Amino acid sequence: MLRPRSRPARSRFGFARPDSALRLLPLALALGLWAPPASATFHRNEITKLLVGFDGNTNVQAVELKMLTDGENHVRGLRIDAYDGDAVLLASLGTFNDSLPFGIAGRFFLCATSSFATQFGITPDLVITPGIPVQDGQVAFEQNPILPAPCLVNSLPYGNVTTPMGSASVAPPLQAVGARALIRVIDLAGSPSCPLAEDAGHTFHETWGTSAKPVVFKNNRGDSVSVFSTTTAVDADIRDALGRPRIYPNPVFSSATIEWPGVPLSHVAIYNVRGQRVREWGSAGARGATGGPAQIRWDGTDENRRRLPSGLYFIRIGATARQFPVVLLR
Repeated sequence: MLRPRSRPARSRFGFARPDSALRLLPLALALGLWAPPASATFHRNEITKLLVGFDGNTNVQAVELKMLTDGENHVRGLRIDAYDGDAVLLASLGTFNDSLPFGIAGRFFLCATSSFATQFGITPDLVITPGIPVQDGQVAFEQNPILPAPCLVNSLPYGNVTTPMGSASVAPPLQAVGARALIRVIDLAGSPSCPLAEDAGHTFHETWGTSAKPVVFKNNRGDSVSVFSTTTAVDADIRDALGRPRIYPNPVFSSATIEWPGVPLSHVAIYNVRGQRVREWGSAGARGATGGPAQIRWDGTDENRRRLPSGLYFIRIGATARQFPVVLLR
């Protein structure tokens, strides 16, 4: 014999009685606890490009991210942070105050300095302050401090860092010379959730933006800019053909880096326009064996650490004593 299905006890006004409502309360609480905050899945955005400077100007900086799944535009409270090579926080460069307009998988969003926006004529989704370390450092796309620790996929260590955040792969060094950028080249297909296996291999490579093959940055609205430097293209060709070192920035305002990729700098000397040697490193007549890269940092001083005046100087490197001009400005 079929029994009628029991109904929840109701009050005279048609509402469930309190004892019935209490039985439903645990389920409601469970559902409420399960529902993630809007930004909880932020790890499905990944860093795709990094620019720490343009033609020696370290105020021109940008970080591009890509949405791996729909709905990843809820970024309120998330921020771009800069760390040093020991994973020590240097600064928070900017925090999103609201969600982005487009949350479609495959869309990008751009975090860039006002100098980048002015240089290339694009509106960033987040304006950040300059502060991304040049050559060696780490950049992270992080949650609000009240939420759990950041996902590995959203930290990018590069250069000779000693403590990569979360054991993520370390990308190559990156300088502010020309239009050099780090670009993601490997995605772990089918696994958009955090953390991705970044330590499986290098996921970023360095590229030089040229007029023939620029580095393209996109914002959330779909606007894009092509980043390249004609000077970079010429210098790159000379460097590859003649073994030209890199000296950046040039002009020098406070300090400069002298680098010859793949060749240890066994001897470097700086001369003034009268041909007088004002500073020297290493052993004269030696260039060294292949192995680098190696770098020397010059702070614009002579052998006695006295500040040199503004003017034209010449850097000579190695046994061939090839000479490269550099301008010092005070």
